[in-house]
Amino acid sequence: MGNFKYMARDMDGQSIEGILFAESEQILSEKLSEMDLILIEARIIKDLESASISFGKIKRRDIILFTNHLATSVEAGVPVISAISDYAAETENIRFAKMIRDIERQVMAGTTLSESFSKHPKAFSSLYISVVATGEATGNLDKVLNDLVGFLEWQEELLAQIRQASIYPAFLVSMIIGVIIVMMTITLPKFIPVLEGFGVELPAPTRILIKVSNFFQDNLLLMFFGFIVFIIVYIISNKNETGRHFWDTVKLKLPLLGKLQKKIILSKFAHYFSMLYSSGIGVLESFSILQDIVGNEVLKRAIHRCSLDIEQGSSIYDALVKEKIFPPLVLRMIQVGESTGKLDTSLHKVSQYYDKEVPQTISKIFAAFEPILIIVMGGVVLFIALSIFLPIYKLTSAMGANR
Repeated sequence: MGNFKYMARDMDGQSIEGILFAESEQILSEKLSEMDLILIEARIIKDLESASISFGKIKRRDIILFTNHLATSVEAGVPVISAISDYAAETENIRFAKMIRDIERQVMAGTTLSESFSKHPKAFSSLYISVVATGEATGNLDKVLNDLVGFLEWQEELLAQIRQASIYPAFLVSMIIGVIIVMMTITLPKFIPVLEGFGVELPAPTRILIKVSNFFQDNLLLMFFGFIVFIIVYIISNKNETGRHFWDTVKLKLPLLGKLQKKIILSKFAHYFSMLYSSGIGVLESFSILQDIVGNEVLKRAIHRCSLDIEQGSSIYDALVKEKIFPPLVLRMIQVGESTGKLDTSLHKVSQYYDKEVPQTISKIFAAFEPILIIVMGGVVLFIALSIFLPIYKLTSAMGANR
């Protein structure tokens, strides 16, 4: 008895992989026969992680469209299995259609919708699965699916805002780095012998520029490998909790960007907590799920400490107020929500606040970055120009004085 990962063939002879729960391999074969599938091989799976089947990377937009279709269908009284089947037939994403077909087969075999989603953790997050499970248990599946649509669209919009706002600053940074490397390694080495051959004492900016250019020429390869090593160390260290905590702490302390990073993770916390709590999931269970999905080790550890305090009888407000990461506004609204018994309303208001605050902060920070980067780029070009033309000016002045 358990989950079986199977390979079967349909009536057209196409190979199909999937996961089904069955009491035995014989019963699995019978279930597949009812779906017009012929079992080829099967093996029992002991844990959920190894039970998952990869259908490639699934985009959030596909999940949004599927969830919206499911919510609309369920709200209209269409059976879940029919809604899933209809979407699998309509979607143009072949990989996603295969995954939906696998979910359809599991639901047909008696697996709940949330359990079938849990077999695909790369597509459906633990929050998504928990909310759907709650909706199934309470009979409010249409409501939670509609809430999930709004939540997923918020995630998509937030990422789009960050990407759009960061394109121009990223372009300017790349331009500055590119100009410096080209000037120091290709252009200036051709001018330096000329400048040194003038026979006059070179100005301080020119001497500094020559030293910097020589440093780049002598160490460019070393700098490149150093950058590669840094990236490798960053990737490897991010695979353990200690490393993630270090880098997440650094990100929160960065000038300007640290402020934005903090607001983004708090926005996620507010939205995630609001989504889970309003779906009927308890505070402790919500905090348990939040630890795995907030995406920041500093906040994750803070949530874990809060959950321990709440488990020992502390209020949510008293637990959160101990952590310096939560701002007064969030704490006050949660305190009001707890005292009035309307925590879901308060959490929703916190989410709405960050929906306005995060885009404004993104706009302000990246708007500030643009003139700063332009000034830096202009300063670099001006310094290089002065370093080249000052010796020429000094030489012409000396020649004029000797006439």
